[in-house]
Amino acid sequence: MGLYEEIKDVAKEIKKQGNIEIYAQLIDLSSQALDMQNEIVSLNAEVSELKKSKDIDSKIERHSEPYITLKGDTELILYCSRCWGHEEKLIQVKCYDSGSFKCTHCENTGVYDEAKDEAYSQRQSEMYRNLAARNRRNQW
Repeated sequence: MGLYEEIKDVAKEIKKQGNIEIYAQLIDLSSQALDMQNEIVSLNAEVSELKKSKDIDSKIERHSEPYITLKGDTELILYCSRCWGHEEKLIQVKCYDSGSFKCTHCENTGVYDEAKDEAYSQRQSEMYRNLAARNRRNQW
C-alpha cells in the first residue's frame, strides 16, 4: 500500500470521528507529501541527466577547429563544441562539400576538411578571375 492510500484510509477514520481540525491537518500533510514526491521525481531526473552528461563528456574528442566528435562513433558525426561547452547539448553541425561546417543552433562555423576547403577556395578564385577577364573583354 502506498503513502497516498494510507493517508486516505487515515483520513476516512478521522472523518468518521468528526475531528475536522485533525482532518484538515492531514490534508495539509498529504499535500506536502505529494509536493515532496514530485520534487524527488524531479531530482531523480536531474541526476539521470547529469550522469548522462558525464558519460558523454568522457567520450568527447576535441579538435583544433570548433567541433567535437564522440569516441567510437563509426559515422564520425560532427557536433558543435560551443553548444556542448555552453549548454551541454550535442548539436550536430551542417557539413558542406566545401569542407566547412555551420551549427544550425548557434551559427558557429569552421573547417572540418582542410583539403576540401583549399580546393573550394581555389575554384572560387578561378571563377572570379574568369569573371573579371570576361568583364574586361566585354568593356572594349
